[in-house]
Amino acid sequence: MTRRRILTGWAIGLLLGAMAAGTALGAESGWKTEDGVLKFVDSKGNYVTNEWRTRDGKSYFLGSDGEIEKSTWIENTYYVDDKGVMVKNSWVHTDGKDGLKEEGWYFLGKNGKTEEGWKNVGDGRYNFDSDGKMRTGWFYEGDNIYYLGGKDDGAMRRGWVCLEFDEDDLPEIGDISKEYKKADENSRWFFFQNNGKAKRSLTGNYDQETIHGEKFYFDRNGAMLTGWHAVKEKADSDDATGISRFVYLGGKDDGAIAKGQWKQLSEHPGDSDDGAAILKKGDEELPKEGDKEWYYFENNGTPAYLKTGISTMNAATIRVDGENYFVNQYGCRRNGLVRIVSGGHVLVGYFGEKGTDGRMITGRNTGIADDDGKRCTFYFNTSGSNKGAGFSGEKDGFLYYNGLLVTADGDSQYEVYQVDGKYYLVNESGKVQTNEKAYKSDGDYVYLVEDREVYYTDDNGKKTKKADSSATLPDFTCDQVYEL
Repeated sequence: MTRRRILTGWAIGLLLGAMAAGTALGAESGWKTEDGVLKFVDSKGNYVTNEWRTRDGKSYFLGSDGEIEKSTWIENTYYVDDKGVMVKNSWVHTDGKDGLKEEGWYFLGKNGKTEEGWKNVGDGRYNFDSDGKMRTGWFYEGDNIYYLGGKDDGAMRRGWVCLEFDEDDLPEIGDISKEYKKADENSRWFFFQNNGKAKRSLTGNYDQETIHGEKFYFDRNGAMLTGWHAVKEKADSDDATGISRFVYLGGKDDGAIAKGQWKQLSEHPGDSDDGAAILKKGDEELPKEGDKEWYYFENNGTPAYLKTGISTMNAATIRVDGENYFVNQYGCRRNGLVRIVSGGHVLVGYFGEKGTDGRMITGRNTGIADDDGKRCTFYFNTSGSNKGAGFSGEKDGFLYYNGLLVTADGDSQYEVYQVDGKYYLVNESGKVQTNEKAYKSDGDYVYLVEDREVYYTDDNGKKTKKADSSATLPDFTCDQVYEL
């Protein structure tokens, strides 16, 4: 028997209702314009709210009323422009008046989100805080110091940068300093490496760094040092004043260690912040600020100086480009007659008149003025370890003592002098008498020379005994005297 299913009236109505409901569930979703406003309708026919939707490859955010949000921050992470499009790979500046973000610059990445931490953008590198705001000015991260430019810049600095700086009022994170082309009393030079980190001392007051083949010093704050600084903890053992602790780092826009060169300076170690490291030694005063002095800097940057315990003129002078010069215990080049007394040795040298380049003078020289202005003749050694030192003894037929020509007193034609244990008979010109004969002085026989020995004589010119006393050797006043 065939069964038939019979639908009652109420069942037919239920079926028709279900068909109508199925049509609503299957409604087409998408963008629709109503009353001139673009909205997005979901598959249920409802307006989408508080969600992102895409149109023509661009993302839009539909607000609580279903309308596209424009020129505002979304979820504190995204930004939509004046057409409502999600901003990607672009900078956005906000004035902060809407209360959503602090005033500043923000970068939206490829996914439209704000960045945090370090990010390369174009040719620059930037740092963003946890809210996505671009950092500017000074930035400290661990032991590292960075500078991130002005409020509309933010790019991490690299290389040499001259910045407004006060070591007594150190900048805090975010403080912006004016940038200069040249340093002055209100600014300092800093060097930021390719990674943006400032060169700085992590271990003490100063650290040395090599940049492009030149040596510089930086303090704990990263500021480049200039002028004189005592960078060594202790002076060398042959340094009586402490000058060996110092290096000279040039003017405000220099900073490179002076080495292998002469420099005329009007600022001196004793004038520096480390001036207490210089000790006064002997009668010579420390160089005064403003007075120009010549210094020579060795290849390691240490100023050349007069060392203690020296015994030869070579050790007492410095040699530069084939010439010898004299510098005192403070490192200052000196002219004129110089006497050095060290360990029983007496060395006398001459380094030209005041205002000359200070080269050592050798050989016989006439008309040299001592410190009292008296003009004298000297002979200085021309070779050996005592090249430039005043010669004592007979040279080319003349007698010298510490370089000074020894002559008979004006009242006597001849006089006997003892130099280095040997007796010499000299005339008023300083000529050593070697002819074997008796010599008169003031009209009377007094001396006789035989086999290069000097004897006294009787009134008839006959020798009586060897000379055993010396006239007082002449002296002179040196421009500088050093007792080491």
